Amino acid sequence: RHSIHPLISGHLHNSLESEARTTMVLLPRNRSSNLIASASNTIVPCPAFRRSYIPNPSLKGIFAGSGGATMSNPYMAQAVVDLTQRRPQDVSLLYIGTASYDITKFRGKQTNAFSEMGVTVESLNVANQFVPIEEMEEAVDKADIILVSGGNTLYAVDRWEYLGLGEMLKGAAGRGKVVAGGSAGAICWFDGGHSDSADPDSYRLSKLNEFERNADSSSNETKRKNKDGDDGNSKDWEYIRVEGL
Repeated sequence: RHSIHPLISGHLHNSLESEARTTMVLLPRNRSSNLIASASNTIVPCPAFRRSYIPNPSLKGIFAGSGGATMSNPYMAQAVVDLTQRRPQDVSLLYIGTASYDITKFRGKQTNAFSEMGVTVESLNVANQFVPIEEMEEAVDKADIILVSGGNTLYAVDRWEYLGLGEMLKGAAGRGKVVAGGSAGAICWFDGGHSDSADPDSYRLSKLNEFERNADSSSNETKRKNKDGDDGNSKDWEYIRVEGL
């Protein structure tokens, strides 16, 4: 069991600096946090059990704490499109909602701002069905932007690896396609991250059942109250490190 620097928490609550001036390494929990040092002073070598990561110079992306809050903002959507160096009308965006189980509500929230700009938006739905390799390859290849939803990071990455989509996404990012997302949609593009994927409320059937019932505000309030035990104690789950792409 390990911990990582708070700046790369499960939902990346704090914005990362525009310049990558800090080298962050995965450390065992019993190590002192002062082993993480600024690159301007001393760079801490990556522990032997972890490979060091050198970003591909072709990598282009925008990553946020919340995909819904960020990608629904027209200014942020424009910033994503600007990375393609094309007019919005000439840009194709592929939305991958695996982490949120391809629930339509989340797709609209994260892609409407792009559609209103004139971007062509397509979806690749693999959370609840199998898609032929050829179809996945075609969808990834023709996309200028790949936008990944928030949700359960562990489920998404595991599902992609099982279907063979993970290698396609890594290849696309390496070729310079613009990649983006918030929460799980940000963590997945990195080496790994601190995640709440072990929370049963984030599991596939739980989420699908919740939205199939078209839960109203009162039932959502009940759900929020029950997220912790009746006695006020937290449910029996812990944050985990989830491997990314």
